[in-house]
Amino acid sequence: MQYRKSLATLALSVALTLGTVPGLAAAQTHDHGNGAATIELTLNEGARWQGDENMRKGMDAIRATMAANLDAIHDDTLAADAAKEIAAEAQAQVDFMVENCVLAPEVDEQFHLVLGHVLEGISELESGDAPRDGAVKIVETLNAYGEHFEHPGWEPLA
Repeated sequence: MQYRKSLATLALSVALTLGTVPGLAAAQTHDHGNGAATIELTLNEGARWQGDENMRKGMDAIRATMAANLDAIHDDTLAADAAKEIAAEAQAQVDFMVENCVLAPEVDEQFHLVLGHVLEGISELESGDAPRDGAVKIVETLNAYGEHFEHPGWEPLA
């Protein structure tokens, strides 16, 4: 089971890197001056996309992890070991969501954009070169997710 989960995440990572995930090439990002890019998603004909419980559960867990470390992220005092723990926790949730994905194709396409940016943030957290940039990328992606996906009780991170 763990092997299947890792393969699914690896396949998503490779597809994102190669630009073969549908819609990824159309996504635009822009720099906020801190090295992190914000994802621009589309709405579903003006409405938020409807996901599933597995998506909401995984995104809630990633949000909780980021919220618990928000002060260190803002203060740029995120230690390398903490960054690696955040990366591991976020990766575990991405693995869970990929393994349990039952989204409709059009929702899945938009959500893959979200996951792609989360994976980029995870990579930056793991590298240790600029962990704050990776953390900021994930926070900004979480906020974009909340604006584009129906998720009861979702609150953006400051």
